Amino acid sequence: MLTLFFRAIILYSFSVLAVRLMGKRQIGQLQPYELVAAILIADLVAEPMSGAETPLLYGIVPVSALVLMHSLFGILGMKSPAARRLLNGSARVLVLDGSIQYEELKRVCITVSDLLEMIRAAGTMSISDVGTAVLETNGALSVFPRAQCRAVSTGDMGLSPQEDTLPHILIADGKYRPQEIARAGLTRERLDAFLRRQGIGDQDRILLCALDHEKNIFLQLCGSQARRIQLEEALCGEA
Repeated sequence: MLTLFFRAIILYSFSVLAVRLMGKRQIGQLQPYELVAAILIADLVAEPMSGAETPLLYGIVPVSALVLMHSLFGILGMKSPAARRLLNGSARVLVLDGSIQYEELKRVCITVSDLLEMIRAAGTMSISDVGTAVLETNGALSVFPRAQCRAVSTGDMGLSPQEDTLPHILIADGKYRPQEIARAGLTRERLDAFLRRQGIGDQDRILLCALDHEKNIFLQLCGSQARRIQLEEALCGEA
C-alpha cells in the first residue's frame, strides 16, 4: 500500500508538471488538441498509479510524448496559418447584422435553442439585442450588442478618462512585495512610516495594502473593514 501511495504522488506531480508545461489555458478555453492531450494524460497515468506491477515509465514516457506533441502543434499553429486552422478550426459568425446565420449553425451542429442558451449565458437576454455573435475556436460564444443596445461609453460622451492600470500590491497576507513597492515609486521606509501613522506597527496584521492608478491606497487588516486613503494625504507630514 505504501508503494501505491508514493507511486500516486510521483505520477500526480509529473502530471501537474506536464500540464504546467502545456500552458495556462482554462479548461473552457482548450483547443481541440489540448483537450485531447488533457484527457489522454488522465488515462495514461491511471494504470501505473493503481497497479504496482506496471512500471512508472509506462506512464511517464507516453505523457512526455504528449507534452512534446503539444509543443510541436503549438509551434506549428504559430508559424503556419493553415496548420492553425487545421488544428484549431476557424471562428464562425452565427449572428450577423442581427440575423441568425442558419447555414453556419448547421456547419457547427448547433440548434437555434442552443444558440439562444449560449446568448443568455453571455449576458444578453434577447436575440433581438444581438448585433453579432461569433463562435470562437475554443467553443466560447462572443456576443456583441447592436449599437442601439450597447452601453454609453466615455468616448460617446466625448470624455477622455485616464487609462486603467493594474494596482500595485504593496503588502499581501502580511508579506511585503519589494518589486511592487519600487514600481509604485515608494520605498520600504516611506511605506512603514505611512503604516505607523495609521496605527499599524505589525505588518502581519495586514491582509492587503495596494496602490491603484488613481493614487488611492486600499488598506485592510485581518478581521476589519477596508480603508481607502489618498496617497498625497497618506504621505503628508513626512519629514
